[in-house]
Amino acid sequence: MEWIEEYKRLFFAGKKDEAYKLKYDNFPKRLYKYEVIDEEKINTLINNELWFSNPDDFNDPFDSCGICFDEGEIKKHLKGINVTKLIDSFKTDVKISCFSEEINSMPMWTHYAGNHEGMCAEYDFSKINYTNRFSKYLFPVVYQTERYDITDILKDLINDKTEDAAYMLFFMMQIKHISWNYEKEWRIILKDEKIHNKVEFPIRPSALYLGLNCKGENVETIKKLAHNTIGCPIYKLEKTNDKLFKFKSICIDK
Repeated sequence: MEWIEEYKRLFFAGKKDEAYKLKYDNFPKRLYKYEVIDEEKINTLINNELWFSNPDDFNDPFDSCGICFDEGEIKKHLKGINVTKLIDSFKTDVKISCFSEEINSMPMWTHYAGNHEGMCAEYDFSKINYTNRFSKYLFPVVYQTERYDITDILKDLINDKTEDAAYMLFFMMQIKHISWNYEKEWRIILKDEKIHNKVEFPIRPSALYLGLNCKGENVETIKKLAHNTIGCPIYKLEKTNDKLFKFKSICIDK
């Protein structure tokens, strides 16, 4: 993602509007959210909501900890500031909703959609513009073998008290070990102590996909939901008789 360096340059030059526009122009407009099928997740679809969680609840022990810094250098330039406590306190009220670029990921269907029994909702982010908060605070996860040294960045960010600066710090924390790169993940990151788990979202799913092992009663429930509430097509995944390991999506919107 070569544009990320330019995004950071614009942001730290005070050209935040240009930075958000650049990111908007480069992120995939269709993203996918894998879910289990239960009453809670069905209600979020009915109410046009997204499910958000605190990063401490995620399955990666290093989640939102993809940064490091030179403690001696920080103490020299930012006296009296305990950066570790600052970062930990910032994480307290942060909520994240996760998406993937990939609809046909076998591990994603296994890990996040109940061993292929669940569903995946497609969202078309072209329906909102780059100034919308769900667009502004949508960030890619970057996959690396090493954590990112933010010593120099901290000097700039701690002196900038704006909300955007806080989000930029948390964006820098979204580095995961390269072993997670199959997820091709993007995240909406919101910082608000009033958020619990569900947030109203301005985009309805543009399609719903059901896993290979989705149970018959769940298929019928989601079909009714797609027809009566969301108004989107619905697909069922099947295996192909092909040399490649891949799925095909069969439209069951009838």
